[in-house]
Amino acid sequence: MILTSGYKKRADDREGGVGYEAAIMAASLSKRETIKKFLPVTFETYRDEIVPVFLASKLASDLSDNLDSITFKGAVKKLKRTILGISMTSQPTPKAGPSKVVRVADEADTTLISDNDNKNTQIMLISIDSDEVTQPRNDGAPGSALYEVPFRLNHYPNRTWQQLFLANWRSPSQFTSMHRGNIAKISGDRIILDGTMIEEVRDYHLKTLKIVIQDTNKQYKRLMIKEQQRLDHDLEIKNKQRDKVRSVINDLRF
Repeated sequence: MILTSGYKKRADDREGGVGYEAAIMAASLSKRETIKKFLPVTFETYRDEIVPVFLASKLASDLSDNLDSITFKGAVKKLKRTILGISMTSQPTPKAGPSKVVRVADEADTTLISDNDNKNTQIMLISIDSDEVTQPRNDGAPGSALYEVPFRLNHYPNRTWQQLFLANWRSPSQFTSMHRGNIAKISGDRIILDGTMIEEVRDYHLKTLKIVIQDTNKQYKRLMIKEQQRLDHDLEIKNKQRDKVRSVINDLRF
């Protein structure tokens, strides 16, 4: 389905054909039926205002970039492989050689604990691009040896997820003596630790970051389930009222 603000409104309010379609998909997702039956696609920048509540925990194919961009071509390729049922890990292994991209996580590292989670309802760390790591100032001032280290994510997290993540990073469930709760920020599909060194990332921060992301994913999913239950309850009340009114009207004689 194509995500737009209009689609979101009709889906959340269960209006017309879109509302009927949304109810079917929400029921299917709540029963953990195959996730590949529904493939959300957006042709505008991914944001909360275009994503129906029942799809908020499911990743969307973001095709908002320029047609000639690497990002767009990569998103189309991934969408095609998903439709055809081809695993992204089954791609041919490129010839060995120097790489500027360092992978920071694998599937086993980021799988959520609860048995009803899956890869398409999580934000995951993908890599660090060495070209995006900034240079330290090294001007003798306190902290001048520190710099930014950005982590690429598998998806653009929405505003709610970002707020949960930043709160969790400030007070993580597990952390080391080197943890600094004020250095994390999110920009697009990047988590940036602003004020660290790559050695600190290797020895301390990466472990904490994985834990914080895992905790955030679980909290976010619980919020989405609760919100969906609220919408379903409101819809049930609305339908009961409509049915009662119709029943009384049918009994009227004019």
